[in-house]
Amino acid sequence: MYDSILNKIDTAFLVEWLSTAILIVGVALTAWNIYPLNVSFSLAGNLGWAIIGFMWQKWSLITIQIVVTVIYIAGLMANL
Repeated sequence: MYDSILNKIDTAFLVEWLSTAILIVGVALTAWNIYPLNVSFSLAGNLGWAIIGFMWQKWSLITIQIVVTVIYIAGLMANL
């Protein structure tokens, strides 16, 4: 029982911080106007945070990350 709780915490911790690092790279790429790589990194980071929202069952986090993800995808599709 404790092992499964520990694995869930470890997975959430890893996804949380990996997604955070990816988002920071996406923001830096945006600051340097490196398109579309900036959107790709930001999209990946937001998807990671959406997964965290589901893991934590935080609907506010899920909502914002899904909305931002849809906006990124729409922007990418509009500029193809």
